[in-house]
Amino acid sequence: MRITPMDIEQQEFSRSFRGYNEEEVDDFLDKIVKDYEGLINENIKLNEEIEKMKERLKEFSEIEENLRSALLNAQKAAEEMKGRVENEAKIIIEKAEMEAEKVKQQVFQREDEMKNEIDNLRRYKFIFKEKFKSMLNLYLKMIENEEFEEEGNYEIKGEEISKAKTVEKVSKAKTGKLERLAAEKDFKIEETEDE
Repeated sequence: MRITPMDIEQQEFSRSFRGYNEEEVDDFLDKIVKDYEGLINENIKLNEEIEKMKERLKEFSEIEENLRSALLNAQKAAEEMKGRVENEAKIIIEKAEMEAEKVKQQVFQREDEMKNEIDNLRRYKFIFKEKFKSMLNLYLKMIENEEFEEEGNYEIKGEEISKAKTVEKVSKAKTGKLERLAAEKDFKIEETEDE
């Protein structure tokens, strides 16, 4: 059983002959009571502080737990966001590659179309030149034919007419096709230098 300050204060000793001086013993006991009360009060204060510290430690532990949880959640969210961003980047890259391939195919297709159109224009030019040469040759033969001038014979020989008509018919047919093709494609035929 613990001794309280009151126990010390109320403690009485039996008297004996040649015992201790009562006043000195009482004074000493009074000092002990005061010191003992001080120690008890100090002990109470320390216990209260310990309880407060325990409460604060508990609060800090809760804060620490909350911070850990928040940190884990932030890391998880960052990883999820990183994954989403990487997936979106992959999708964008795939779409861009598909678009680039599509544009590339369109360019190749357009290039083939342009080559075909250039070939058609070259054929048209060749036909036009042949037709024009044929006409020029016919007129040149007519001019050079002295009999035609001298005799006043203004008729062209059947052989020359049929040859010229054949060339002209063939040229007109081919020229007509090329002109229709050029009209469909919206092209203007321009003269170019001989190749």
